[in-house]
Amino acid sequence: MMMETRFVLMIIDSATTLYRTDFYGRGELSARQMHLAKFLRSLKKLADKFNIAVVITNQVVAQVDGSAMFDGPQIKPIGGNIMAGASTTS
Repeated sequence: MMMETRFVLMIIDSATTLYRTDFYGRGELSARQMHLAKFLRSLKKLADKFNIAVVITNQVVAQVDGSAMFDGPQIKPIGGNIMAGASTTS
């Protein structure tokens, strides 16, 4: 489809949703992160090959600890270092 029509933007909504439902628990964390890394790497290859921008939305989770009482709710993105390393913002 990308070869037949010119696109300039690809939007991936809730990139980690399926990873949270298909992989469950810490026992599958390594497999989930490796699959997520492959997915993000293939998005980067598509962006480079076809010169398009890729926008990814992601889920966040509340970090519940003692500091929330003083600093307000703390949120962090789902996907860990794999998502952080593959993402850039500007």
